[in-house]
Amino acid sequence: MQPYYMREQEHKMNSLEVFYDGGCPLCRREINYFRALKSRVPIIWLDLTDLNAALPPELDRCSALARMHVRVNGQIYYKGAAAFAMLWSQFAYWRMLGLLLRVPPVTWCADRLYSFFLKIRPRLQQWAQPKEKP
Repeated sequence: MQPYYMREQEHKMNSLEVFYDGGCPLCRREINYFRALKSRVPIIWLDLTDLNAALPPELDRCSALARMHVRVNGQIYYKGAAAFAMLWSQFAYWRMLGLLLRVPPVTWCADRLYSFFLKIRPRLQQWAQPKEKP
């Protein structure tokens, strides 16, 4: 059985906004994967590299590009591993992992791993770029 705070959060969630780096080939692949899945709530996907995309006033583009952010019900923000937990919990095959990531010690560990990933992301992006044909 889920703890009370998780059940309450699930009950209240009726929309999710995902702010992602559309300039990152790894991010694009992941977002495209999730966009193709059926989610429990409507999800708005906001590519931060689209300079015409309107951002909420309390979220600046540089901070949002530095770590993935999600906004629940138009007001509550999550970033890093907590953002992934909120996103993953909306998809059938990812739900259990998303719920596990919401447990504070697991979230803390996952956030440290995400921070490490962000440090090596530029090198990984080079591998993920499509090779140019001569």
